[in-house]
Amino acid sequence: MGKKIGLLSGLIGVLMTSPLAAAEDIPQAQWVGDLPIMPSLEIEKGLGFAFDNPEGRIVTIYLSGGAEPQDVFAYYDIALAPLGWEKTDRRQWRRQGESLSIHKTPTAATDLWKIMLRPE
Repeated sequence: MGKKIGLLSGLIGVLMTSPLAAAEDIPQAQWVGDLPIMPSLEIEKGLGFAFDNPEGRIVTIYLSGGAEPQDVFAYYDIALAPLGWEKTDRRQWRRQGESLSIHKTPTAATDLWKIMLRPE
């Protein structure tokens, strides 16, 4: 029980200090206001898109930073569960008719993390 409380306490601290909470000037933060951004990653302002369609919202954002894949997936495993997301695969989660996936995307300059949110 102590481990669960410590883990939850740590997660709350991470979510409260997330760049998402402090980045009101980043348009993408508004697109996924209910999605935490890993503190060691930053939203790439010039990339991504979001729109609503009759089936639901479609969002793609790109994050940069030096995070290792195991750390990214461990963070989102912990951060998404309390928000109602259920893990379906190592890189995918679902919640109330939506699907969320995270993939590492190499580019010439750096590796980016692509987060896609779409209707199931």
